[in-house]
Amino acid sequence: MSETGAPAPPPGYPPPGPAPSGSPPPGSPPPGYGPPPGYGPPPGYGPPPGYGPPPGYGPPPGYGPPPGYGPPPGYGPPSGYGPPPGYGPPPGYGPPPGQPAGGFPAWAWAPPVTGSGRFRAQSFGELLDSTFTVYRRKFLIILAITALFQLPYLAVQFFFEQSALGTIISFSSRADTGQTVPLGQLGPVVSAEAIVLVISLAYYLLLLPVAQGAVIRVVSDEYLDRPSGVGLALGTAWHRIRALIGYVLLELGIWVGSFLGVALLVFLVALTGAGAAAVGVLVLLFAGWFVFFLFTYIRFCLGIQAVVLERLSPVAALRRSMRLTRGSFWRIVLFYIVIGLVSGILSDILGLLPGLFVSALPLGTRAVIEVLATGVVQIFTSPFILILLTLVYYDIRIRREAFDIEMLAQSI
Repeated sequence: MSETGAPAPPPGYPPPGPAPSGSPPPGSPPPGYGPPPGYGPPPGYGPPPGYGPPPGYGPPPGYGPPPGYGPPPGYGPPSGYGPPPGYGPPPGYGPPPGQPAGGFPAWAWAPPVTGSGRFRAQSFGELLDSTFTVYRRKFLIILAITALFQLPYLAVQFFFEQSALGTIISFSSRADTGQTVPLGQLGPVVSAEAIVLVISLAYYLLLLPVAQGAVIRVVSDEYLDRPSGVGLALGTAWHRIRALIGYVLLELGIWVGSFLGVALLVFLVALTGAGAAAVGVLVLLFAGWFVFFLFTYIRFCLGIQAVVLERLSPVAALRRSMRLTRGSFWRIVLFYIVIGLVSGILSDILGLLPGLFVSALPLGTRAVIEVLATGVVQIFTSPFILILLTLVYYDIRIRREAFDIEMLAQSI
């Protein structure tokens, strides 16, 4: 202890009291404290003279990615990399029907048309538009199929009609001069007309169903985005020829049978001799048959599609058509009216053209050419209703049987 009784500082520490002059301030390390002698960088330590990056050090000249370094040529996403083909919004995704797609002006956008793979129910106007779209896109195929069956029929009809008209005109000229025409000479005319009638009946019962079946196959392939062609369509129709002809005969049998039944009733009423009452009954019977014919004509109109596309028998196809058209009767009637008006206007316009060039020809020749021109015009206008009915067939199946979901499931 110190003389004052205070504890002595530890060895090496200065005694308490004012620090002697020249001593380090309080809180400083004791004298000699710090790096040991010679501690620190050796003499001359530090970066050697000129230390640092050697002259010009740094990336060697041109250092960095070697020339052309980076992704190898073509490197990056592999070819075709990105969303898988067809990837993106699901079918039907995008703006609502009738609205332009984002980023495109309204004038540059068009709604999807039939054949785009977007199966959905269509409105009345959309079905009409789709009808003309399909006709335009498959014009040559449909025209080839229709002409293949129609032109031979027109050629035969032209030959016999020309003969019959020539005979009739000859008789007319002789009658104008006061000469009598023996009834025996009318035989060629009757024979020619009978031959034309038989040929027409054979055409409508045998050839027309095959042509219709082929056109239905073309329209169906276009609607389902499948390849189509004349040979493929005719092959399908040929394999279904018995069912097609059977369906036409079944329809004809129903209509002719009901007409004969009405005719029999008319005959029985006429035998009663009831006068004015009998006439009223006759009118009602024929009017009733006509209403029955129109009703069944509409209800049977989708049967031939069922024969070709569902491979049904004639009777099954008839029942199928009755089920499909239930509830759509007046809609289909309106379709027939619109297509009938369009076809009639086109037929009148095209039918006027031959008259401009044959007006100076003899009456008989002019009449035959006009008949032939009418048949040629039908080649262009007759497919309209068949295309429309095929699209209506699919539209009804989408509305009632979820045909669109069925097709989507098959594509997954």
